[in-house]
Amino acid sequence: MSSLGTKCADRLLSNILPIPSKNAIARSTYLLSSRNQQYRGILTSTVDWKPIKTGRSPNDDSRKDGSFGKKIVLGLMFAMPIISFYLGTWQMRRLKWKTKLIAACESKLTYEPISLPKSFTPNMCEEWEYRKVTLSGHFLHNEEMFVGPRKKNGEKGYFLFTPFIRDDTGEKVLIERGWISEEKVAPDSRNLRHLSLPQGKHLKVICLVRAPKKRGSLQWAKKDPNSRLWQLPDIYDMAKSSGCTPIQFQALYDMKDHPMIKEDTKKESPSNNSTSSFWKFWKRESSDSENQTQTTTNNVSRLNTGEENPTDQTIEFDERQFIKAGVPIGRKPTIDLKNNHLQYLVTWYGLSLLSTIFLIVALRKVKRGGVISQDQMIKEKLKHTRKYM
Repeated sequence: MSSLGTKCADRLLSNILPIPSKNAIARSTYLLSSRNQQYRGILTSTVDWKPIKTGRSPNDDSRKDGSFGKKIVLGLMFAMPIISFYLGTWQMRRLKWKTKLIAACESKLTYEPISLPKSFTPNMCEEWEYRKVTLSGHFLHNEEMFVGPRKKNGEKGYFLFTPFIRDDTGEKVLIERGWISEEKVAPDSRNLRHLSLPQGKHLKVICLVRAPKKRGSLQWAKKDPNSRLWQLPDIYDMAKSSGCTPIQFQALYDMKDHPMIKEDTKKESPSNNSTSSFWKFWKRESSDSENQTQTTTNNVSRLNTGEENPTDQTIEFDERQFIKAGVPIGRKPTIDLKNNHLQYLVTWYGLSLLSTIFLIVALRKVKRGGVISQDQMIKEKLKHTRKYM
């Protein structure tokens, strides 16, 4: 019965599927292939573990070649927080120093003017900077020098530098008298000559001591040696060309009408009476006629008694009047030192913080994705297999 059943099954299969050959080997191969066709619809995984995400592989030669560059970048990332933190600390020290320096200069501006010592030298300018001093002597208007052009209230002009001979030592120094309009550069075009071109041998001028600065390597140098015009206040070059001591003095901002002439000079120079009728036009008119009468009486009494100033010092001019008359406008006594160290401090400390954050992120990324050796890769695979399989 068993042999009969086998024959029936073979005959049934032969009727359903054509057998290419009666050979036993071919028949068995055909039967196996037909059985495998029944399981082709079932999908099985060909991977026994989930791949590990890695940034590099030991067999990757191209990544090995770029390892030196990565080390350099990583070294710079380590150095950046340290360097920026040091620079921020340095700016903190600079901030304290600049704050003390500005406070000291502001306190010097409150001092009363004193006579300039006879033994004053250029090396003392740093210590005496922003100190008010009184100079006695006379100007050399035929040796005037100009720096500019510079604009003031939208009008083109220049800073006027005039050599000054001291009475006590005979030393020749430079005084920056102030800003003057371009139209009044020529001395003959100026009015109010007792203020624009003060004459006499014993003039008193109140100035501010400034430390002369050297011209930078990127700043323009004067090309024409015979010219009296400079683009920048190069005190050393200006003093050399005029034979002055390299000391910078700045005349103070003063709108009052007071000629800088002493008693003996007034007796020698009668030009005040000739110009008085002209510069009365620039005076401010008083609303009270009694005040004008009193002012005239005081001026006459001062002339009779030999007092120093024959004019009313309470009268003040306007800047526009000085510009039209050609009178130099001095600089206001203010501190021009810049203190930006707080901004630099915040910038460097902020850069140190950001670079530290970037360094931490980069180190965490390298720690997660880097495979250093083959053994470590195998360990990571086994660890992953135990966790998920």
